[in-house]
Amino acid sequence: MSSTRNELTVLAGEILCEAMDRFPLSYKPVIEWKNLRVSAGMAYHRNGRIGLSAIILDTPEKLRQTLLHEYAHLLAVDRHGQNAANHGVYWKQAMIDLGLEPKVRHSYECARNAKRLTVTYRCQRCGAKIERSRRLPRHRKYVHAKCGGGLRLFSVQAATVRTDSA
Repeated sequence: MSSTRNELTVLAGEILCEAMDRFPLSYKPVIEWKNLRVSAGMAYHRNGRIGLSAIILDTPEKLRQTLLHEYAHLLAVDRHGQNAANHGVYWKQAMIDLGLEPKVRHSYECARNAKRLTVTYRCQRCGAKIERSRRLPRHRKYVHAKCGGGLRLFSVQAATVRTDSA
């Protein structure tokens, strides 16, 4: 069941206060809602902020898991310095302290980066077609790795947009 953004914002403040009461930082982090499409959250330890995905985080449980995951990053850095700004032993210990399994990646449903272009090059020697997601930089010569023939741009096609949720 989806919660409203206002409900989740209030809940985020409550979760943060609870974490701060149990494991205080030397500062109070600021929570920001961002349009993150793949990452559920980001910890910005240099300026004491936690970014949360307004797109992915739509339930209280997702919000709690993600917010505490990012808080664990801030806690690890606050306790041990810049070298703890990763998913290493200090972050893992902070996650355990917060009562969570130290899981690095979420498994929430999200929109992965979709391929936007199909760029095809043709070998001038053997005729082989090579497909890429982006154009090669201009004003350079490229050769086919198998036969050494020069590559020439053959076609550029926009990817079709899928509307199903497969």
